[in-house]
Amino acid sequence: MKPFTVAFPLPCTLEDAPKFLLEKLNLDTSKKQVMIPGSSIFYAPILQGAAEGLETIFAEHAPLSDEESKALAAHKSLFFVEFFVKNPDEFKSFLFAAKKILDAGALGVYVENSGCAWSAKAFADLTSGEVPMEAFVNVIQTSDSLFTLGLEPFNLPDLCTAVKDPLSVDECRAVLMAAAASIFEDGAEYGSGEKWKDEDREFEFKKESKAPFGKDAPEFNSQGYARLVLRSK
Repeated sequence: MKPFTVAFPLPCTLEDAPKFLLEKLNLDTSKKQVMIPGSSIFYAPILQGAAEGLETIFAEHAPLSDEESKALAAHKSLFFVEFFVKNPDEFKSFLFAAKKILDAGALGVYVENSGCAWSAKAFADLTSGEVPMEAFVNVIQTSDSLFTLGLEPFNLPDLCTAVKDPLSVDECRAVLMAAAASIFEDGAEYGSGEKWKDEDREFEFKKESKAPFGKDAPEFNSQGYARLVLRSK
């Protein structure tokens, strides 16, 4: 199981970042593991220099205001945290920690596991919605299917479903996100042959043997892949 790796762009230089985080959050980044006040899990802190063109990556995921784009373009360092979550409560604990980091002055959130990137406002909007984990999970399209990317840190297989009538790409995405949330938050069974329902459709889980990535690729999910097959409309 891979850890979450999440980066927060900071407005201060790499040299000033330790002082910034110590003063704002009481975080000593010289330690191998830290706790963020109000969060119950441990984090491995990593500081890196600025990344060129970061605002372009963020704009690919959600529109940026001029102010957000300029701030991200001017970021001076990156604060990474690596951590594990074992259950929904620990995931919520990280969401609280992320809010604290953003409130302290971080400019956004980049989820390395999936490539998702959000401004502080977009991240707050997503994580206060019905499916907070959507902020951490991307989707990729193959010739005939839609796959999630980023579920391994939740200790889950990535999910896929066929893009064909009556389901549009947007509907497939919504189905995958809802099913992932149902498994992680509610403990829904996802073994081959198990059934899952959304509001008006029934799906059956099948083990998926064709992964969109090779086993040596960093995106490959060692937990496997599961396909949702539409059984009723």
